[in-house]
Amino acid sequence: MPVWIQDRDRRHFATEGYMVIGNVIPANLVENAIQDITAFVGADLADGRTWYNTPPALDGVVPLHHPQSLWDIRQLPNLYHVFSEFHGHGKLMLDINRCMFRPPIHPLHPTRSQGDIHWDADPRAKVEPTVQAVVLLTPIGPGRGGFQCVPEVYRNLDAWLAENHEGDFDFDFRHAGLIHPNTIEVEANAGDIILWSTRLPHGSARNQSDQPRMAMFVTLQPPNDSPKHREYMEELWLSKRAPECWRGLPSQLDPEPGPPAQLTELGKKLLGLRPW
Repeated sequence: MPVWIQDRDRRHFATEGYMVIGNVIPANLVENAIQDITAFVGADLADGRTWYNTPPALDGVVPLHHPQSLWDIRQLPNLYHVFSEFHGHGKLMLDINRCMFRPPIHPLHPTRSQGDIHWDADPRAKVEPTVQAVVLLTPIGPGRGGFQCVPEVYRNLDAWLAENHEGDFDFDFRHAGLIHPNTIEVEANAGDIILWSTRLPHGSARNQSDQPRMAMFVTLQPPNDSPKHREYMEELWLSKRAPECWRGLPSQLDPEPGPPAQLTELGKKLLGLRPW
């Protein structure tokens, strides 16, 4: 079995706030996910006129959670082994997250794919940071609308917060509007996965390419052993509904059509249906 996370990856995570692990997701699973995402948003990849059907307010977020293709990636052994190496043990639970379809910026759609920098959790919180992750379904790099971040702020976060937001009770970390000269756009390929710290300011860059950027979010964490939480996760899978905090978005189907996805034995453990 290959070792996915090398010492250099851990050093990079410690200093830069993220790591890129290559070739985790096989090409056929990537293609299956692309087909489901494009079908959901009504896009034909050969026809750029069809790329702007999603509601502008979502800025590329696709409220799609339960196709078999997404579950096949969530329960992929490769992905599980990456996270078990990261956490140092194999008892993990997945999240049920969303996708992304960000077309290129276009003069007829001036609010699309402009890019942002934010945090998904309050960086001022005095708690241990956790990990977030995105599976890349298309290549990213400068100008492609992919993952961007500010490692310089990550490395000096407490000092930066003290200087910029000391006593700022209205700090909207989810819409931070951070513009920093040392923002970087990460380069990676379809099938790679990016893991990053919740303390890292990050976001999607401006898509100045000629192709949409597609991705799916999935993170495996130490499990919540609460029976109530496990029942909740099972119900989301069976009912094909989004997590409660994300319901009601434009274009969302509630529930999503069709039967529940087929789970492997690993998938059942990751969802909390089977003990480790």
